[in-house]
Amino acid sequence: MPLELRDRTATVIDALVVEDVEPFVGWLRTTERPRVNLRRCTHLHTGAVQAMLVFRPKISAAPSDHFLAMHLLPLIEAAPDPTEPADPANGGDPR
Repeated sequence: MPLELRDRTATVIDALVVEDVEPFVGWLRTTERPRVNLRRCTHLHTGAVQAMLVFRPKISAAPSDHFLAMHLLPLIEAAPDPTEPADPANGGDPR
């Protein structure tokens, strides 16, 4: 299975496809301080990416895949915290 869901850490192995997105989102929604291990991830469905942008889990291991590490990981780690108030002087971005 490409998605292993544990108490506080989800591990993505190979490709996380559309069929895995719903259980992943449910796990993110119900897990306090979730962590995601992307070390062995080679592909993320856009729904999984969107879920990580919303729920902002801690990435416990960066992906080994060059594209994901260089282009996707910075977006996930830099996503603004939706619980912080927006800063109008910064275009609404709370950072």
